[in-house]
Amino acid sequence: MDEQFFEDIRRLIELEKENVRINWALLQEMMERGVQEIDQLDRVADRLLDSMLGLTCAGEEEYHQFLDYMATFNPTEAKERRDDLEYDMGYKTHVLYAAAILCKRELEHFTSPDGRASFKVVMDDYIPQVYNVMKQTASFLFFAHYANGRSVPDMMQMLKTITEETDYVLKHVDEFEDLMHYPKEIYHPLREDEWQLIQFIAEQNIQLYDEGRVLNKNLLNDVFGW
Repeated sequence: MDEQFFEDIRRLIELEKENVRINWALLQEMMERGVQEIDQLDRVADRLLDSMLGLTCAGEEEYHQFLDYMATFNPTEAKERRDDLEYDMGYKTHVLYAAAILCKRELEHFTSPDGRASFKVVMDDYIPQVYNVMKQTASFLFFAHYANGRSVPDMMQMLKTITEETDYVLKHVDEFEDLMHYPKEIYHPLREDEWQLIQFIAEQNIQLYDEGRVLNKNLLNDVFGW
C-alpha cells in the first residue's frame, strides 16, 4: 500500500511537470503572436497556477514571465496579479501567522459564553468567513484590540516585530493549520502600502463595529461573553 501511495505521488509530480511544459509552450506561442485578450491568456496561464500551488510548485518562473508580458499592455492588472501571487505562494503570509500569534497571546485569558477559549471561537467561527490574507490579518487585530484596548497603530508595531522574527513564526505555524496559506521559509517583506492597508482595514472594522454598523452586533458577546 505504501509503495502504491508513493508511486501515485510520483505520477502526480510527473503530470504537473508535463502540465507546465505543455502550457508554457502554448503561452509562449500566444505571446509571440501578440495576443492581449486576458481571458484567452488566462485559460492557459491558470494551468501554470495549478502546478505552482500543487506538489511541485513548478511553473512560477514561467508565470512571472507571462506577467512581464502582460505588463507591456496592462501594467495595472499585471501588478495586481503579481501582488496576489506573493500571498498565494506564501512569500508574504508570515504576516497572517504573526497576527494569529499576536491575537492568541492577547486573548489567552478570555472565554466565550459556551466555554470555549475566545481565540478558538475566532479561529473556528470568524476567520474562515474572510477570504483574503490582509483582511484575515486585520481581523486578528480587530479581536486583539477589544481584548487589550490598544490602538491599531500600537498593535501594528507589535505585528511588525513578530513578523520580522521569521524563524519564530515558522515554529508556530502548526498551531494555526486551518489558515488558508502556509508561509514559505523565504520571506518577502511587505511594502509600506501593504502595511497601511492592513491598518486601514482594522481601523475601519473597529469603527463600523463601535458605530453599530455591522450585521453581527453580538460579535463581542459571542467571543468574549460581553
